[in-house]
Amino acid sequence: MTEKSPALVLFTGPTSPFARMAQVVGTELGIAFESRTIDVYSAEFLDEFNPLRQIPTLVIDGKTAIFDSRTIFAYFDAISGKSSFSPGDDFAQMSRISLFLGLTEACLHYRMSIILPENERSEANIEKLRVRMNRSLDFLEAHAQETTEGNFRLEQIVAACTLEYIDYRYSHEWRLRCPRLDTWVKTFSQRPSMMESRPSE
Repeated sequence: MTEKSPALVLFTGPTSPFARMAQVVGTELGIAFESRTIDVYSAEFLDEFNPLRQIPTLVIDGKTAIFDSRTIFAYFDAISGKSSFSPGDDFAQMSRISLFLGLTEACLHYRMSIILPENERSEANIEKLRVRMNRSLDFLEAHAQETTEGNFRLEQIVAACTLEYIDYRYSHEWRLRCPRLDTWVKTFSQRPSMMESRPSE
């Protein structure tokens, strides 16, 4: 008798870059899951599964929850039955993934900072975030070949989602700053998993 696969529900948000990464990873690995878009600020039901009330959160059989995008990446990779596309002990690749995730976080904080009322906004903090993002982009462009070449893998999903989020929330100007990453992501972003998960807001 074949063992029944667990029912997986991935709670995401309409614009969350980290939730999008998890969704693309699951889709690319052929995982059967239901994606539910929620308003995390009013989703009190999520507290039972994730006391941080953050997305993405993956709920298994309505009982067990896995949260934090990296943990969800690892879970999907482990149950896929396919050759792992995680970095394993490639610490240079792990560091680039961390940098892309940190860049996404900086962009998210930048967005939250600029929409504050003027009397609550810190121009100094906004400038620090802008400098941090540009410095990170310069580093990643200098190492673009390491990200863009080789077998399809987790790093590339994280990279593409990060770069498209910068387009969405910050500026398209990074494309002039990073021509090699720009050329690569134009092709990568045509993957069905990327097109289906792109924010529409």
